[in-house]
Amino acid sequence: MLAQRILTAVVGIPLLLVPLYFGGMVWRVLVLLIIIAGLVEFSRISGPGLYLDYLLLSGLSFLAVTYSGIDGTKLLFWLVFQLLYYLIRATFSGMHSFSSSFNILGVLYVVVLYSFLVLVREEFGIVWTLYGLAITWLTDTGAYFGGIRYGMRRLAPKISPKKSVEGALFGLLAAALTGGIFALAVGESPVQLVLFGLILSVCAQLGDLVESALKRERAVKDTGSLLPGHGGILDRFDSLIIVFPVLFALLTLFS
Repeated sequence: MLAQRILTAVVGIPLLLVPLYFGGMVWRVLVLLIIIAGLVEFSRISGPGLYLDYLLLSGLSFLAVTYSGIDGTKLLFWLVFQLLYYLIRATFSGMHSFSSSFNILGVLYVVVLYSFLVLVREEFGIVWTLYGLAITWLTDTGAYFGGIRYGMRRLAPKISPKKSVEGALFGLLAAALTGGIFALAVGESPVQLVLFGLILSVCAQLGDLVESALKRERAVKDTGSLLPGHGGILDRFDSLIIVFPVLFALLTLFS
């Protein structure tokens, strides 16, 4: 399993970093593919009451809003019309169909949150995007190996039994070190980047737990099998769902 994870990372990271370097439409297309794959995986675990047309139309329309330059008015229109679409769709789908509101979660979880990969890249540039990815990846790595070596106390046994308090602390340490090294490399404030790193490390670990809780509720081990050793797109990128929205907020408020 570990060998598969390493091989997937060796192949996958360059495939992610090259579009990130070029940015623009190349990066947008990659994020679009990630989101479409995520929506497909989400639809597979949704169970009865799935509205694939709603997931696709509402999700891809939000990407159109994001890629055309998001603003308050367009965001408000999108929120209203995607909600109206869902309400009308559910109304004419038979009795008890409003329990299908899980569809709304799919759009918000997969499309809206992952769209911040584009927003951070386009608003704040490649360096901050790399920073967010590095903090996330090294938090995961630190927590994984720290948990294997020192893990004793369960962090959230009902959600993810293998995660430990010690692993989480090693994840925080890895993020702090990453923030400090990054600050020295790009000439930013070490204090700020270490603090940001700690905040984002917590976000990364929360994102992982959110995905674990979702899979546990749906009684599935992985959301897909696209990435050997990791599972699906949602399994591999779960830590990013909170990291990049929070990074965008931190940069908007403090940079």
